[in-house]
Amino acid sequence: MRRLELLKELLLLIPLGKVTTYSSLASLLGTHPRAVGAMLARNEDLVVYPCHRVVMSDGRLGGYALGKEFKRRLLELEGVKFCGPERVCKESVVDLKELLS
Repeated sequence: MRRLELLKELLLLIPLGKVTTYSSLASLLGTHPRAVGAMLARNEDLVVYPCHRVVMSDGRLGGYALGKEFKRRLLELEGVKFCGPERVCKESVVDLKELLS
């Protein structure tokens, strides 16, 4: 349960208009990116803990409880830049490890 609580705290560090990756979070948590995805899938507080701000390493959206289109729309409203229909531009991706150092 400790990892889940830490993950929630890390989600709160993702700046508005930016996203991070499953891989970046996994590195900080000492786990696999798919494990991060599984933990995010259990997030019941979508408004409090912005799991929509987590994408795949190549910029693709990945999953979201309310669907990919909804995830994309939320990100667009927050100012995240897209390079194509399903990829976030690199300029909108932040590595939390760098933010924390």
